Amino acid sequence: MRFTIESGRPMCATGVTGVAALVALAASLAMPLPAEAARKAELSLNADALNILLEGLKSPDFVARGMAYEGLARGKRTKERDQALDDGKQDPQWVVRAGVARAYVAQRKDDWKQLVSAALTDPTLSPFEVLPVLDDLADKLAFGVLGAVLTDKEHERQSTIINAFVSRNTAQVGPFLVWCLSERDELMRTTCIGGVKKLSADLQLGHIALVARKHAHTEPVIEALLGIAESLEASRPVEWLADLKPKNAALADRLALERARHGDKGSASAVLKIAAAAEGEARITALIAYRNVARKEDAAALKALLGKAPDGRLAFLIYEALALLGDRSMASQARGLAEGTNVELRPTGVYYLGRIGGAGNLGEMHKYLRDGIPEVRIAAARVIGYLASPVSIASLREGLDHEGDPRVRLELMRALASIKDKRAIQALMFYTREDDPDVRLFVVKALAESGEAIARPGLQAALNDQDARVRFEAVRGFILSDPAFAVRTWRRALGWMPPGSIIRLTRELGKPMASYIELALLSKRVEAREEALEALRLLPDLEADLLEKVLAISDDDDLSVRVLGRMVKLKGRDAGSILVPLATSGSVRVRIAAIRQLGLIPKDKEARALLEKLLNEANQRLRVAAALTFLGG
Repeated sequence: MRFTIESGRPMCATGVTGVAALVALAASLAMPLPAEAARKAELSLNADALNILLEGLKSPDFVARGMAYEGLARGKRTKERDQALDDGKQDPQWVVRAGVARAYVAQRKDDWKQLVSAALTDPTLSPFEVLPVLDDLADKLAFGVLGAVLTDKEHERQSTIINAFVSRNTAQVGPFLVWCLSERDELMRTTCIGGVKKLSADLQLGHIALVARKHAHTEPVIEALLGIAESLEASRPVEWLADLKPKNAALADRLALERARHGDKGSASAVLKIAAAAEGEARITALIAYRNVARKEDAAALKALLGKAPDGRLAFLIYEALALLGDRSMASQARGLAEGTNVELRPTGVYYLGRIGGAGNLGEMHKYLRDGIPEVRIAAARVIGYLASPVSIASLREGLDHEGDPRVRLELMRALASIKDKRAIQALMFYTREDDPDVRLFVVKALAESGEAIARPGLQAALNDQDARVRFEAVRGFILSDPAFAVRTWRRALGWMPPGSIIRLTRELGKPMASYIELALLSKRVEAREEALEALRLLPDLEADLLEKVLAISDDDDLSVRVLGRMVKLKGRDAGSILVPLATSGSVRVRIAAIRQLGLIPKDKEARALLEKLLNEANQRLRVAAALTFLGG
């Protein structure tokens, strides 16, 4: 019999059971709880990821080495890791030094600024290789480095850097230009003015509008933006011009005239004042601009500009503006001009009477097409174009058959184009081979906008024109009238279309352009793909679906990576369904991009599980990318 030590009494059965229970409890307390087990597993995974990054520092793969250096900032800082980063600053490959720079950014150490500045000013490196380091930085940090480089007089790469920065068309472009144009350094301001001049009115409209709004009174900026507007066709509205507020009188006049040329009626009063104060050619220029924005309340002021003995051009412009406004008060004077002996003023009378007289004067206008004075024939052709009657087709054709003056020929063609009749379109097709490219452009544009099947042979011929503008109008014509043939034409055109063509068509046509944008995205021409991505922003309802479709069928790594970035921004937390499949199969480059994007959805369990699995990936570059992302990269 067993006895207890204290009492010497025998221990009963229940006592034995109690001891067993105590032993079991002690054993259970010694075992780790589920939360503690999870924590230990997490620490183990973190250690594995960190070891992978440390191994990657010695990798012959530049990309893997760069990501490994970047990852050193994710773990606890030690002297050894700080020394490794310092060693990485001397690596001959920029992609590796870029990883070191990103690590310093994460550590909030200013060493990254020296690395990036030195790379931007290095003549052996393209700014396009270096600038991506700044993309994910706060504007204040990125702008500070760019500003320091642009003010550094020890190199001559300022223009190269700003041109590359602007052409990359990131969200930072507009805000940076606004910032640097406000700085005191003359070199930086001058360099950024050059950047403003490089902005595309099609691809970078938002940046232009921002600069115009924030620097409405800055004269060099106004001059640069006016240069952009002056390069655009008059038919295109340019709303951001209205934001500019120059204090210089000459610049204000130039701005008002440009606004009027683009049809901004808010400039009518200013332009008329310019015309009243000017003389000679300056007054003529102002009245030509005013014609686009004429207002009825200005009729009296217009008449006052005639004076006692106006020359032919001045009189024509004023009477033309009055006729456009429907002012009939000058009928008797116009009759005198039309029937008088002053040949310079006859065209004015003919146009005014024909315009206000309406269809009743059509026969008379046909007779004037045979007048000996070219300006009279031009005036008659303009009236006929305004009336746009099919009755005039034969007279216009006859006039074109005998006309030798190129100015008159163009007006006759314009009159034909204004007549909505198949016979007029058929007649225009004879003039797709005119010597003057501007005439050919007008004719083909008229054929394109007719939407008639009968115009297709003319459009087909125009596809072989030497002028890219003419060929583009032919492509546009097929999109408008023959979608079946337009697809093949569009594929060919993607290799040569002028910049901005895709965006202009998308603005004009909207959702019907979706399939053409898809083809542009799949083009081998990088410029076409980038423009298609910008054009797609104009179709927000279709953007995500179309990008996902392109991502599924693309075999181009550059395109896939670019589209993937856009998709993640659009989908946000729901991007896991796209990223996980791409991170598990396909080309290494696309897989890396997908793995790195997984870091943007840290609460996605499937993404987290995939990253853990990828820590054992055979490919070192993928393994390093997973480790970096796993640690919060």
